Amino acid sequence: MRTQAVALLALAALAMIAAPATGREIDKNFHESFNVREGVTLRLEHGDGDVTIRPWDQDVIDVAVRYRGEIITIGFGDGPDFSVEFRETDDEIYVAGREEAGGFAFIRTVNDLEYTYTISAPSYAMLDLTGDDGDVRVTGWTADIDCALDDGDVELRDTVNERTRISLEDGDITIRALTAELLIRGDDGDVRITDSIIPYGRIAVEDGDVSVRQSSGDFEIDVDDGDVALLAVEAERVEVRSDDGDVDVELVSTTVVDVDLTSDDGDISLVLAEGTSVAFLVTMDDGRVDLDLPGATGLDRSEHRMSGEIYGGEGRVRIRTADGNIVLSEAP
Repeated sequence: MRTQAVALLALAALAMIAAPATGREIDKNFHESFNVREGVTLRLEHGDGDVTIRPWDQDVIDVAVRYRGEIITIGFGDGPDFSVEFRETDDEIYVAGREEAGGFAFIRTVNDLEYTYTISAPSYAMLDLTGDDGDVRVTGWTADIDCALDDGDVELRDTVNERTRISLEDGDITIRALTAELLIRGDDGDVRITDSIIPYGRIAVEDGDVSVRQSSGDFEIDVDDGDVALLAVEAERVEVRSDDGDVDVELVSTTVVDVDLTSDDGDISLVLAEGTSVAFLVTMDDGRVDLDLPGATGLDRSEHRMSGEIYGGEGRVRIRTADGNIVLSEAP
């Protein structure tokens, strides 16, 4: 068996030596426009291409695709190519970029690649975006957005819709001025949200930080390895779970709140807006508690537990860390 394997490797090496080396450039542009009406979905499979989607006031979806690459191949056949499939139905515009291998190659490299989708469409078009390794940028949208990428960044700005859903394997998410129910799942990357109104936000990240600033809504956040910061946030319900990272929450409204913060290995800080009425329970296995609630009453302390209430105890706060310090305070 070993002799056969060595022989096969030798034959492969000889084939590589004999195979021609070719270099060429693919330079292609594609452009299509479609008349549409409300209820339409743009379904885009953009592969490794970067996507920019902007709204306009025409009932037309306009798609321009640019692909340019310098390809060097050692092997046989015509080499790689690129094409775009456009398909239209009553309620869907389908666009898919196809990178075609073309022949047998031992070695193939692609240099100076330019691969972009530039799309203008009415903002009532629902977006269903699927990519491999490319960034997505959407501004000024009013219809629902579904975006799933393997390795790329997502940027959303000035978006008002019912639901936005993003799924990433490896990439960062930046959101500014979003009003929507928000669902995010990420394996490796950071999530940054500012100036947004999120009636319900569910964010789950394996390895990355989550930051929400100057926003409002209810939040449920799970992070395995990363820090969570909710700063200058108006919220009634906040649930944060972090396996390995710090949790920092600053609430700026005095509404009745339900807050549950947990970290296995990290520090937790919660700042309540002045005058917030809550009953609180703090527990830890190994760490200390700094309590800065001047009006707290009914305090019950032990080595690993502290409870009490402030301003009548209408809301509820629960904080737990296995290995870390806890700070619970009221804004001055």
